Amino acid sequence: MHISTFIGGLSAICGLTLAQTTVTSPVIEADDFSVTGALEDLGVDVSQIPALESFTAIETRSTDKACAAACASLGFLFGSKVAAQDTTGYSNFTSSFWSVQQEEVQPRCIFRPTKNTEVSTAVLLSRLTGCEFAARSGGHAAFTGASSAPGGISIWFKDMNAVTLNADKTVASIEPGNNWLTTYTALEPYGLAVIGGRAASIGVGGFVLGGGISYYSNLYGWACDNVHSFEVVTASGLIVTASETSHVDLYWALRGGGNNFGLVTKYNMYTIPSPKLYGGARTFLQTEFPEVINAWINVINNATIDGKAQQYVAFLRTQDMNLASAELTYVHNDPNPEIYKQYRSIPAISDTSSAKTLVEYVEYLESENPFGLREVYWPISAALDEKFANWVVDLFYSMISEVADVAGAQPVLIYQGITETMLNNMKNHGGNALGLAGSSGPVHLLHISCWWTNEADDETIYAFVNKFMEKVIAEAKSVGVFNEYVYMNYASMFQDPVAGYGATNKAQLKNIAKKYDPREVYQKLQPGYFKLDGPPVTPSF
Repeated sequence: MHISTFIGGLSAICGLTLAQTTVTSPVIEADDFSVTGALEDLGVDVSQIPALESFTAIETRSTDKACAAACASLGFLFGSKVAAQDTTGYSNFTSSFWSVQQEEVQPRCIFRPTKNTEVSTAVLLSRLTGCEFAARSGGHAAFTGASSAPGGISIWFKDMNAVTLNADKTVASIEPGNNWLTTYTALEPYGLAVIGGRAASIGVGGFVLGGGISYYSNLYGWACDNVHSFEVVTASGLIVTASETSHVDLYWALRGGGNNFGLVTKYNMYTIPSPKLYGGARTFLQTEFPEVINAWINVINNATIDGKAQQYVAFLRTQDMNLASAELTYVHNDPNPEIYKQYRSIPAISDTSSAKTLVEYVEYLESENPFGLREVYWPISAALDEKFANWVVDLFYSMISEVADVAGAQPVLIYQGITETMLNNMKNHGGNALGLAGSSGPVHLLHISCWWTNEADDETIYAFVNKFMEKVIAEAKSVGVFNEYVYMNYASMFQDPVAGYGATNKAQLKNIAKKYDPREVYQKLQPGYFKLDGPPVTPSF
């Protein structure tokens, strides 16, 4: 059947008519929008694609046939940039994820674009066929399908990896194929950095769109608060720049709203000076836990005095010892700043602190996030309260034996603080979507990180973490410290981060999504990761 017959029967999500729109239209997606017309604007004549000659509308009910047509079409247009199953390019993709749950996903094909218009073409071909897609920057999520599409098109940004500076070196343009190691390595010769991640392999894309806590966040805010502009492929294939002066609503939404509005093909981020840092892990026995928690709280509260400190504390059990490992980073080469003196006074069993460049620091911390394991992250938030913080640690150690027999299980409770300086910086450049800027005082961000070995133990681990978090939430509510915010970059597949931004922000995000994506392409054809209407997986514990 010819493509003209195919056009008439596609579902509303494709938005097809014989009318055309052009990329110069001030409307993001007109009511009479034509997918084929948009493809023609990109130089793609769908009538010349063999895979679409016999493809009929009724077949959009079949994911397999829809994605066979979509992948064959991409292969026809882009050749070696498309990898099918049972090829080296395909296995390079699936074997390079951080978590095993992501590695297990089997997309129909892998597409490695090299420029933004190729991303537009992929999105439009997804709409034309009804084949689902996902996009991967670093691939550091901890659950199935977050950045890989089961049976669909997985767009791998690996070859879009440029890092460039503007004329006065105040803005770095970073493509989504970069992780933080490649980004910092590119900027290091200039003595510069951007507000980015703390481990080497974490991708730029998801990190920035979900918020992004950095070593420098007490000075400058989170990553999303330090974006000059985003280059975005919208659902219509139109490429727009969202900034403080252009598409301002989209600019706000992308600062915490995740992958719900388009595919970002360039992150233009403000640069900062990047001197050597000093830091490492100082590890304490359980007898010192109350003093460690007191020091942790004092550093959070003193961020208004000295913003150069960044910390987190990990509580774990290893070799039958209960330990607290405080990662204490100072963004100048100072081995003993005043803000960390309390920590330094607490007897420690080890200390890995040393002077490091930013590149050396993220490489060092990469060992804290090993590849090839089953993973879960699961955060909640609360007001900063020392008694509550101690109570949660006690609860953690009272429950940890419940997973002692799970092969390879290593649960860790991690404490971080969202300081007043971070909260104040969230008001910059028009604010972000996170709903935190109005918090009355610092926020305690706590999460469980756990890895284990066998798929058969998935439900045991998930049930354990859920049970723990239910108890923590109940206590937080009981003592009046609960905060509904959920940090997207740590969220589990059972959580709904967008709801945690508050009803007003959620409603605004949905309105913006409707404006830029009226047929919900990024909700329905890109169903992975965190959407606007609920968690990826409905809990059933």
